[in-house]
Amino acid sequence: MSKSFTKGSEWRKWDLHVHTPFSYENHFSDWVTYIDKLKEQAVVHDIEVAGINDYFSIDGYEKLLEGCEEKTKKITPRIKLSNDKWLYLFPLVELRLENFTSDNESVNIHVVFSPDILPSTIQSSFLEKLTINYQSLKNLNCKADDLIKIGHAEENNGRFEANLDLSYLSDQDKKRLINKALKVISFSISIFEDGIEKFKKILDKSGISKDKYLIIIANKGTGGLDAFHWHDKLKDLSRAGNIRQNILNLSDVCFSNDDNDIQFLLGEKDDTSKEEILNRFRSFNPCIWGSDAHTEENLFHPSNGNTNDYTWIKADPTFEGLKQIIYEPESGERVKISPVEPDQKDGYKVISKIRFSNTSDFPKEIEFNKNLCSIIGSRSSGKSALLAYVAHSVDKGPVEKMIDGPGEGADYHWDKIDIDHSIEWGNGQSNDESPGKIVYIPQNYLFKESKDSNEIKEKIKPVLFKVLPDFEVKYTQAEKKIGGHNQQISEQVDDWFDLSDSIKLIDEQLKELGVNNSIKKEKEDIESKIQLLKEKYQLSDEDLKKYQEISASLSQHAGRIDVINTELSQLSDVSKKWDFFSELKITLTPALTSLPKELQDAIRKSLEETEDGILKEVNKQVVDYKNSIEKEKVGAEGTISDIKEKNKELIEKYQKNVELKGCVNKLNEYDETIKKIYETATEKKNSKGKLEKCEEFIKGRIDKRKSLIKELATNIENADQSSIEGIKFGLEYGFVENLEEVTQKINIKETSNFIESGKLNIDKIRKKPGAFLSDLYSGEQKIIKGNEKKQVARDVLSLTEKILFNAEMEGDKIGGFSEPTMTPGKRALFLLKLILFESEDTWPLLIDQPEDDLDSRSIYDDIVPFLKKKKKERQIIMVSHDANLVIGSDSEQIIVANRHGTDRKNADERQFNYLTGSLEYSRTKDEDCNDTLKAQGVCEHACEILDGGRTAFEQRKNKYNIK
Repeated sequence: MSKSFTKGSEWRKWDLHVHTPFSYENHFSDWVTYIDKLKEQAVVHDIEVAGINDYFSIDGYEKLLEGCEEKTKKITPRIKLSNDKWLYLFPLVELRLENFTSDNESVNIHVVFSPDILPSTIQSSFLEKLTINYQSLKNLNCKADDLIKIGHAEENNGRFEANLDLSYLSDQDKKRLINKALKVISFSISIFEDGIEKFKKILDKSGISKDKYLIIIANKGTGGLDAFHWHDKLKDLSRAGNIRQNILNLSDVCFSNDDNDIQFLLGEKDDTSKEEILNRFRSFNPCIWGSDAHTEENLFHPSNGNTNDYTWIKADPTFEGLKQIIYEPESGERVKISPVEPDQKDGYKVISKIRFSNTSDFPKEIEFNKNLCSIIGSRSSGKSALLAYVAHSVDKGPVEKMIDGPGEGADYHWDKIDIDHSIEWGNGQSNDESPGKIVYIPQNYLFKESKDSNEIKEKIKPVLFKVLPDFEVKYTQAEKKIGGHNQQISEQVDDWFDLSDSIKLIDEQLKELGVNNSIKKEKEDIESKIQLLKEKYQLSDEDLKKYQEISASLSQHAGRIDVINTELSQLSDVSKKWDFFSELKITLTPALTSLPKELQDAIRKSLEETEDGILKEVNKQVVDYKNSIEKEKVGAEGTISDIKEKNKELIEKYQKNVELKGCVNKLNEYDETIKKIYETATEKKNSKGKLEKCEEFIKGRIDKRKSLIKELATNIENADQSSIEGIKFGLEYGFVENLEEVTQKINIKETSNFIESGKLNIDKIRKKPGAFLSDLYSGEQKIIKGNEKKQVARDVLSLTEKILFNAEMEGDKIGGFSEPTMTPGKRALFLLKLILFESEDTWPLLIDQPEDDLDSRSIYDDIVPFLKKKKKERQIIMVSHDANLVIGSDSEQIIVANRHGTDRKNADERQFNYLTGSLEYSRTKDEDCNDTLKAQGVCEHACEILDGGRTAFEQRKNKYNIK
């Protein structure tokens, strides 16, 4: 039987190594001073449980019981403290095994008893049955008469008198002699030589049942087992290690604040596995620590005042509470040695209680534990209703969208509910004063949402970005760069087609100009004819040469005037409007939006200033150019006039010779054509060079785009994903509907260099984009009628793989391009994890019967470890009827719901009532009690209500204990 602590298992400071003035070698004052100091120091160090621990004696504990409240003295003895808390007392006896540590120290063994075992029972049924060693005497026991005789012998040079008359000794003398005896006695090593069962038999024969005591072995400090080295020089189990092994087979708990000891006893060290520890010791041993103080100043101060290594135990301050640390021995689960309280949470993120007013159907107030609260009860008992009211009190809007009301039927719709309900946060404020958030998962929500794998896929990306913010930055930058590359590819495709059109035009021009060699032959013929005419008309070589030069110069200047006239027609508006160009836009790749906002603004300002300056400059260049060519035209016209004037006689002389004039003009035409053929051929060569550069640029951008996607895959693969334990995110890329859209524009029925087996060979196109463009331009690669070649080229070469994210959990995948391999139960678990990762902060998780959405394997293998981990980070309030979830997850608080009925009555006939407490709150059912909830403890209710409740308790109890 134990008292109910309504908020369930909470972290409290325990000290199970507290000595009293009845311990030998103490430096305490009188009992009145000691008790006052005990209370004072308990408040200073915020201790709530003390194990009164004397050598071979229970007298100190019995003395302290005198100051406990009478009604609880024989069940849960406690002393009222000035801070309005209680100091709960436990009886311990400290024993010494014969001297055999390397420092010649006795090994200390502590036995802690349940407080409902009377001191007289411990004394008569246990202590007085212990065989102690003194000299060669083998039949002495740890009882007052034998201890007085041993003390007397120590005061008389070791002379032991079995027949000593004790009646002549005063009480003070007896006490002095007992204390002297306690300094030297130990109980026999033969117990361990013959096997640890002897010690157990002493306890068993005492009539004290096995569930009423625990054995604590000192593993560190004076009399600690750390003096026995585990391995010898060859790294094998040493003889001392074997002794240590035998003693630890006896223990339930160890005294040590050493991390190495803690890890060793839990099988967490590299050289001793969990399997080996269980094989050798038959259980894991949790570690605790205490003050072991022998002065009043150091009471409750760990390590006799030398450290702040307090022992925190998350349990009711009862013996059943203490036993929880052997069921959950891992550090941080139920026990932790630490200067500060473990699992601390922000008060404003913990729901402390819910209040109901304006109704008699619910209790006025229900308190919640800050870790895992499990609401259990039979069907329609008010489990889900309580959870719904809590959720609605925090976040009305979203909750009303998710569920119609706190119960079934139209009468329970939110708009019909007139029950006032509100929560209070752990910081003492209401939700109106300090608005908070929750993650609420109603009944069957996970199943409904996880049925659509596409919806789950959509949740992967935001969660991934939340847990890997550095990757999100890289992804965003890569996405913008890829967009920029595709834009540049499209622009280069346009340039490629423009250049190809230009080359085509040049070819036509060259065709019209004729063949260069043929024109040269014609020129030679004309030159011969001119020579003949010159001889015929007796013209000097000098005059002919000069005339040719004059004719060529006039032709050149006239040609230039024609070009200027054409350009002036293009600039006809310039004289009317100063600003020929009205706008200039500078485009950056990648886009500015990939940069921080402040930097974006600074660059935009610089660009605007630059754009204005460039615009003014280019408009000035237009005007200047027009002015310059107008001036040049005037000059060319003047030059023509001057040439004609200066060479008037020569020109007239030759112009009268019509045949010679025609030959000279023809010669000039041939010279001009040869020159134009050369210039045009050069232009074609330059255009082809630009074309090749376009192709190289496009190939380069395609390769860079591919590298960016591959780098993303590598980045996510190498990213530290430890914060999302159990899930591994990945990235896949490939073509989906976008490839089909592009393919529909190309004639894939006819084989070509880039069509194979009726499919477009994208890889080949990417390796040879120039060849693809050429085939497309020439018509070798046919396209579907109605499509434009240039646009098809843009679409094909800008075609980019789609990036999809996937997630793997225990070998099963979801997301990416493939169908999910997760079972529906695993999908629901995966969705639950995503929901929690996606939530902005560690606000409370409210979840209603998750077992309905999960398979049994997922519950045991996945959800239980998940809940045990997450409850340390955030408060969880869960409705469940599954014992594995409630008990296997080690719920800190159980809330038993009951709906009033003829066979399950509530106090005051309240429609819905609730019993709250810890798993360890156990009380045998009172068949005569008319209040269903108060008739038995939480443990008994859980066994009765939960599916497999009793089995789950046994499995938890024996999980790490096979003794």
